[in-house]
Amino acid sequence: MPTFITFNIYLFYGLVFFSIGCVVVFRNFKYSQLKIAPILWALALFGFSHAFHEWSELYLLVFSDDIPGKFQIMAEWLRLLKLFLSYAFLMVFAWLLFGIGSRWVAKVGHSVVTATLLAYLGTVIYFSHAIYLAEDTFREATFYTRLFLGFGSALLAAIGIALYGYKLMREQHQYGSYFIATGVGLLCYGVMSGLVPTDLHHSIPVFRTLAGALILVTLFKALKVFDIEKELATEAKLKRAIEADKYKAIGHLAMGMAHEINNPLASSTLALDIFQRKSPDLDEQQLEYIKRIGLGIERASEISKELLAYARPAKGDTSVVSLCEVISASIHLLSHKHHSHRINIQCDEGITMIGQKVKLEELLINLLTNSMDASQSGSEIAIRVGECDRYVKLTVEDWGAGMDAESLLRATELFYSTKPIGQGTGLGLAICEQIVALHRGVMNITSEQGQGTRIEISFPKSD
Repeated sequence: MPTFITFNIYLFYGLVFFSIGCVVVFRNFKYSQLKIAPILWALALFGFSHAFHEWSELYLLVFSDDIPGKFQIMAEWLRLLKLFLSYAFLMVFAWLLFGIGSRWVAKVGHSVVTATLLAYLGTVIYFSHAIYLAEDTFREATFYTRLFLGFGSALLAAIGIALYGYKLMREQHQYGSYFIATGVGLLCYGVMSGLVPTDLHHSIPVFRTLAGALILVTLFKALKVFDIEKELATEAKLKRAIEADKYKAIGHLAMGMAHEINNPLASSTLALDIFQRKSPDLDEQQLEYIKRIGLGIERASEISKELLAYARPAKGDTSVVSLCEVISASIHLLSHKHHSHRINIQCDEGITMIGQKVKLEELLINLLTNSMDASQSGSEIAIRVGECDRYVKLTVEDWGAGMDAESLLRATELFYSTKPIGQGTGLGLAICEQIVALHRGVMNITSEQGQGTRIEISFPKSD
C-alpha cells in the first residue's frame, strides 16, 4: 500500500479514538445522577491511549527502516506495552460497568473479567521462557494481547454498556438505545482488532477505523443525556426562582390580608360575643343564626391563617430529626380527631433525616387530616417510613374516597379542594408540596376514585 494512503488511514484511525476521549472529557458530569458518569474516565483513558498507540504505530510503519538495529527490540517492547495499556484501560472500564449493574450481573461480570486476565497472564508466563529465542515471540505476544485483552475487553465492555442501555430503555429513557449502539460498536471493533490480524488485508485498518467511528458517533449521541440533565437542572433552578418570586408576592398579599381582614374579624367576633351576653332572651332560631355567623367568622380566620402559613418564608434551623418522633407528635396533635380511625405505623426508631421538625410535623398533620377526611370512621390509615443509603421514604396511605384523574392532576393547586364547600381551603397539599421542596424532597401522589390515596415522599438524608 502506498505510504500516503497508509499515513492517512492511521492518522484518522488515531484521530477517531482521540475524539472518543475528548467526547468524554469535555462533558460536564458534575450534576449527573446517572451511575455511568463516575466511571467514564476509564473509557476516556482507553481512547487517548489507543490513539497514542495507533499514531506511534504510524511512525513505526513509516520510519521503521531508520530505527537502528540495537533499538529494534526496545521498539517492539514499547509497541507491545502501549497496546497492553490501551486495552487494559478498556478492561478496567468493563469491570466498572459490571459494578454498576445488579448484584448478579456484577458477580458474573467480574468473574469473567478475572478469568480473562488470568488466561492472558497464564499465556504470557507460558511463552515467557522463549522471549529472546524465537523470532516470532513479539508477534505471538501481540496476538495473545489482542485476543485476550483486545477482543476480551471490547466484548465485555460491549456487554456491560449494552446491559446498562437496556436498563435505561426499560426505565423509559430514549437515549438508552444509543448506549446499546455503542456496545455494538465496541463489539465490532473488538472483532476487527482482536480476532482479525492486521496483515490479513490492507483494508483491515480501514474497517477498524469505521468501527471506531461507530463508537464515536453513538457515544456522542448517548452522552448528550448529560446536556439534557444540565438543561433540566437549569429549568429546575428557574422554576425555583419563579416559585420564590410567587411566594414573595403571596407573602406581601397575605400580610396585607392579615392586617385588613383579621382585625375586622376579631372585632366582629368580639361584637358577636357582646351581643350574645346582652341578649339572654334570644330564641332558638336567632341562636342558630348567631352560631352560623360565628362559624363563618372562624372559617374566614382559619383560611387567612393557612394562607399566611403557605406564603410565609421558610425559616428555622435544621437539625437531625427522628421520623418516629415527628409521627408521634403529629398524631398527638390530632388526638381529638384520629380516635375514629385505625392508624397503622411502620417506622424503625433509628430512622432520621436533616430537616425542620416543626415543618415536618405540619406536613404530616396535613396529610393525615386529608386521609381522615377522605376515609370513613373506623377505616385504616397507614404510615410507613423506610430508608436506603441516601434517601428516607415516607408513605401515607388511606383507602377512602380517592380522587379522579382531573382532581389528581390539580391536587397541589392553590385553593383547589375536593371537599364540600366550607370544609376545605385547598391549601393543605399546596403547603405539603412547599414543605417537601424546602427539604429538597420529591412528593408523588397516586389515587383512584373509590380506592384511596397513597402519597410517597422521598427526602435526602443529609444536605
